[in-house]
Amino acid sequence: MSGEAPSKTGMKPTVRRRVAVWLAAGGVVAAGLLYIILAVDFKPNAHFARGWAGEAVSTGPATVSEADPGSMHVIPPLSAKGVGQLAPDVKFVGADGSAVGLADFRGKVVLLNLWATWCAPCRAEMPNLAALQKAYAGKDLVVLALSIDSPKAADKARAFIAQNAPLTYYQDKDFALPPMITPPVAGFPTSLFIDRTGRIRAQVNSDADWTGPAARATVDRLLAE
Repeated sequence: MSGEAPSKTGMKPTVRRRVAVWLAAGGVVAAGLLYIILAVDFKPNAHFARGWAGEAVSTGPATVSEADPGSMHVIPPLSAKGVGQLAPDVKFVGADGSAVGLADFRGKVVLLNLWATWCAPCRAEMPNLAALQKAYAGKDLVVLALSIDSPKAADKARAFIAQNAPLTYYQDKDFALPPMITPPVAGFPTSLFIDRTGRIRAQVNSDADWTGPAARATVDRLLAE
């Protein structure tokens, strides 16, 4: 007959110790399985990780070679004419320091690009955006590169845009526009095609090939409407 007295739960100390060991072992196994599942299924987007790298990323001149062409996003199809969110008329700062809003560009096709100096893919695609603007010189296309840098980085952002003429410097110093966009902006760069009526017709949530046929076909379609 065992000399161990049962506890208030009715279990003997030996049984309770065995149960505790089994529970602990089960927890270790469960944690191991969870780690394996996450390691296999969770693969962060490389551009998103690089884009949020902060001040550690160089803010010097960018070249197209910084980007990984194989992982650039495809330009999505446009929504139907008359369909889409009306672009928020949030004010931002123009090159001369004056307040500007997207409504000021009504009647033109706008490719709005949200970028920052700390975002490597943002800097990498900027020469392509400048090339796109050059290709449509004299036409109703405005490639609007809107910096979301903080005010203390405004000089860096302004200098970078100056290296990518004919783009013009604009800054959303209060980070006011991104939260107003639907679907929400999840990372940078993010680009929006806005038609002549001010409606957002397509959204690109990463860098893209802005000199390729897909981008030009999209611009041409919007210009023809």
